[in-house]
Amino acid sequence: MRRTPRTPSPRRLTTALALLASLAGPPALAQYRPPPMSESQRLVKEGETAQVAASAASASGDKKEAEEKYRKALALFEQALAAEPGSVSAAAGVGAAANGLQDWQRTVDRVLPVQAANPGELSLAYPLGVALYKLRRFPEAVPLMEKVAAADSAEHLIVQYYLASYYLYAQQGDAAVTRLQRYLALRPAKLATNDFQIHELLGRAHVLRRDVAAARASFQQAQAGRPESPGVQLGLASVLELEGRVAEARTLLEGVTTRFPQAAEPKEKLARLYLTAGDVPRAEGQAVALVKLGGTPAAHLLMGDVRLAQKQAAAAEGEYRKVLQLQPGLVIGQMAVGKALQAQGRHEEAIQFLEAAVRSGANSLELWANLGSVNRRAGRFQRAVEVHRRVVEMAPRQALGWTLLGADHFATGQWDQAIEDYANALQVEPNHAGARQWLARALAHRARDRAGAGRLDDSVRDLRRAYDLDRSAPMARRLGAALLETRAFADARKVMEQGATLPGATWREGLLLGYARLASGDAQAALEAFTAAGKRTEEPDEQAEASVGAALAEVELGQVDAAVQRLSDVGPSKVAAGVAEANLPRVLVRRALARLEAGDAEAAERDLEAVDKLGTGKRLDLAKLALFTRGLARAEAGRHAEASAALKRALTPAQRWAWPNTRALADAFVLYKKGQVAAARKQLTAASKKPNPGQPKWLTAMTGALHRREAGLAYASGNMKLAEKALKAALAGDPEDALVQHNLACVDWRKGRAADALTTWRRLESSVPVAALNLGIDAQERRREPAEAVDAWRRYLASGTGPRMAQVREWKDRLQSLHGLGEPSGATPAAATAEETP
Repeated sequence: MRRTPRTPSPRRLTTALALLASLAGPPALAQYRPPPMSESQRLVKEGETAQVAASAASASGDKKEAEEKYRKALALFEQALAAEPGSVSAAAGVGAAANGLQDWQRTVDRVLPVQAANPGELSLAYPLGVALYKLRRFPEAVPLMEKVAAADSAEHLIVQYYLASYYLYAQQGDAAVTRLQRYLALRPAKLATNDFQIHELLGRAHVLRRDVAAARASFQQAQAGRPESPGVQLGLASVLELEGRVAEARTLLEGVTTRFPQAAEPKEKLARLYLTAGDVPRAEGQAVALVKLGGTPAAHLLMGDVRLAQKQAAAAEGEYRKVLQLQPGLVIGQMAVGKALQAQGRHEEAIQFLEAAVRSGANSLELWANLGSVNRRAGRFQRAVEVHRRVVEMAPRQALGWTLLGADHFATGQWDQAIEDYANALQVEPNHAGARQWLARALAHRARDRAGAGRLDDSVRDLRRAYDLDRSAPMARRLGAALLETRAFADARKVMEQGATLPGATWREGLLLGYARLASGDAQAALEAFTAAGKRTEEPDEQAEASVGAALAEVELGQVDAAVQRLSDVGPSKVAAGVAEANLPRVLVRRALARLEAGDAEAAERDLEAVDKLGTGKRLDLAKLALFTRGLARAEAGRHAEASAALKRALTPAQRWAWPNTRALADAFVLYKKGQVAAARKQLTAASKKPNPGQPKWLTAMTGALHRREAGLAYASGNMKLAEKALKAALAGDPEDALVQHNLACVDWRKGRAADALTTWRRLESSVPVAALNLGIDAQERRREPAEAVDAWRRYLASGTGPRMAQVREWKDRLQSLHGLGEPSGATPAAATAEETP
């Protein structure tokens, strides 16, 4: 049986349908409502809406609508900030709206307190930094903008531009290049059409860096694809200046001013180039044209500089005051007025003027710097130091304040403090050229004072450091002179070899190089340096100084006669005359010694007489040396008693130029000249026990001279045995001595060994003329060959030298007469003649 389906009750069906609907439909969500906004937040939101509308109106060119919207936004943001004074969003809105209205001071007043409480908030640092920048409060603005720029956000792109502009103004080329390159990297593509402006600024930054190639490339890139730009042409003129092509730069700017008669900046730059070149009339023409173009502060400033160059300080002051009338508080104008007042000798007025500018609220770094400098020039050094310390506090990361403090201390001769100041400047800016240069100069001045106080080593250390900082020819000359003073001759030569080749080197560097070479023992190179120095100047005085130096080199080269000539006729130079006066007596004594060595005692005496006339001043050692030389000359002249007395006085007390055994050697020489060979040999033996450097050669020569003198005395007395012994001893010391060989042959002849004697004389005839005399004697006396004798004597007479020329001529003539070879005269010779030797 089928079961009938069961029908559910209506109530249960309703319940099921409800459940099915709940399962089949979407899930039910709980509604979320944000907390109600505070009054400040509501006002901020409304302000942001008004600000967006203002930006849109500004972008569309509707300035009036934009201004209205900005004012509405500013009012809303200020209400919000009043409701919640610490609100970052409200303060940021105030800054953005106020900046849009160019109400920079309002931004600073409203945003600065909030930013101080939130130093890391970029939304506050950005508008506040821009406002401070616009107010030219750069020391406060730059750190904030640098913080914003570090975030590398395209939203804050303009900060990169502002920072680059400031760095250009502050002459910081490297920093400007960095910011401009970041700008190009961050800027949106739609702004690329304005890149030419950035490249022009890059060119200016590279000019500051003195990177000629990069600067030229940047200016050319700025010019590419655009009509000729006066600004770019101005930049290219700056590049030509860096390359030293100033005339071309002027020519370029002359063309620019012609093609762009309404462009002011090229006229100003051209006028300043004319001023630099000293062409004041043409500079005045450009300045007049610039003023006619528009009486701008720059035009009147230029005209003031022209009037100042024309020595019209009062007129310059009038122009500078016009600058301040047009732009009150302009720092460069205030400083220019102060400069004009100084030019009129109105230093106190200049100080008062600048002090008034400071009191009126001007807080420019340049103004404070100039105020301190004016005080320094007026002799108010303490005030100058106080003001310049303020400059250091205002710009601790710049070298400016330290260099100014260095100048203050430099002006008062406080070298230690000046050196410390300039060193601090280099710690802040290691490549600051001015600080390096003036630090070097301060070191040079301190070195001079230290040298004057006898601290030569400290002086040299200062000058070495100065030369490292300033590789210039004058600094090399200072260091070279100090090194010579301390007898560091090798170092002095090294420094001057370099210094003489540096730019700007003159004859003075060549002169000192000559002395450095001379002191280091290279007389030939010294002579070349002195000669070159004399050729590098046309001034008679300077040529005389070089000539005196050359004379000293010639002395060392043995060219004593030439040196004496130079020192005797030095010309009008007082300096050269002083050097000659100090050295001529010494050189004459040296020549006297050389003449004594050559056996010319008379000439030596003449030199010593000249020394007596010149005098030796307070140089006791030179006076003693002259007396010593005179003693030797008297010994040569046979005035033995006078010689002994002079030598004794010269060597009492012992002299620094003499060896410890010089007295014994001098006594031996006098005894030798007196013919007291045994006594002389005894003195020489005693002196030889402890020979000094350089003496062994002289001792050997003196020993040989004693042997020869002993031989001569023995020969004259007929003691052939002793003569032969002495000559053989002399020949053992110098086997090649032709005179000794000749004289030994004379002994052989006297002892009957005629064949040996003749062989020796014939061999030596070409070098010892008296050998021909003796050959003639042998031919006449021993072999009775008058013709041969006459022929030998003729050869002797033809030599033109010898002690017996007149007598031999008489002998020759007599033999010629007796044997039909000539007319008779005089007597006949009787014995061989030994050549006298020293």
